[in-house]
Amino acid sequence: MSRVTVHYIALLALLAFPILAAPACAAETAVDQRDLEFVPDAVTIKAGDTVRFTDSDHITHNITIDNPDGTSSDKGMDTFGQDIVVGFPKPGVYHVHCKIHPMMKMAITVK
Repeated sequence: MSRVTVHYIALLALLAFPILAAPACAAETAVDQRDLEFVPDAVTIKAGDTVRFTDSDHITHNITIDNPDGTSSDKGMDTFGQDIVVGFPKPGVYHVHCKIHPMMKMAITVK
C-alpha cells in the first residue's frame, strides 16, 4: 500500500468515527391522562426511550409504575397541564396506574 493510500484510509476512519460513535437519540412517546384514562392504554417503546405523561383532566392524577422485577416507583402527582417524563432503560412490561383513580391503568412494553 502506498503512503497516500494509508493516509487516505486513516482520514476516512477519522471522519467516520464521530458518526459511528454517536449515541442513538432516545425517542419520546406521549401519553395523555384524560377522562380518567391513560390514552393510549398501551404503548411499545425501545429501551432508553421516555414516556411523557400529560394531565389533560382538570383534576390531579398520580403516576405509579410497577416494574418487571416486581418493584414499583411512584413518579408523583400532576395537575392540569403538567407533564411527568419517565425513562425506561430496561426491556420488559411495565404496568402504570393512578393511585388516586384505580381504574386508570396502562401497559408499557419496552423492547
